Amino acid sequence: MSKRPPARATRRKASRKTARKPTRHTARIPVKARKAPKATRAVKAPRSQKPPEGSGIAPGMQAVNTYLAVANVRASMAFLEQSIGFTPTLTLADADGQPRYAEMRKGSTVIMLVRKGDATAPGGGAAALYAYVDDVDSALTRARNAGAGCGVPEDTDWGDRAVSVTDPDGYRWVLATFKKLVPFSAPPATEPSE
Repeated sequence: MSKRPPARATRRKASRKTARKPTRHTARIPVKARKAPKATRAVKAPRSQKPPEGSGIAPGMQAVNTYLAVANVRASMAFLEQSIGFTPTLTLADADGQPRYAEMRKGSTVIMLVRKGDATAPGGGAAALYAYVDDVDSALTRARNAGAGCGVPEDTDWGDRAVSVTDPDGYRWVLATFKKLVPFSAPPATEPSE
């Protein structure tokens, strides 16, 4: 009885033969060593896109940002600009015209600089991770219930409502909700260090 094999089996044999034939593109690479085609990547949102309405995230900021307490904001700005390529984008000066708060950007990364020990800054001018949340007051309640050490929420000069909390491992977080845009001064000209 000479039955023909099912069509499926025939196709497999044919594809094996085809796969083994060397071609201009595959002659040097064995069949098993060929890489599978790359998966398509998710499309990234443009940087200029506004955060979702009601997210609590300030325009141009990430959900979590680096918040550094530094001895001299202007000197730190110059260092980040000259050594790493960050660009100064926002500054907030004190009564003497010295920067007390600044934002430096490189791509979508933001570093927030505040004067070390500045009692008017969230967390009293200590380094922290600055995390935007939907509602800072309800996040504060959740953090307190989870055992965090918590400060008192305040409205900042740069338009956020913020509070400092300390997690169980001792890390400081500033929880913030963006409330309003406020005018900022132009970044001060950085002087080259000698």
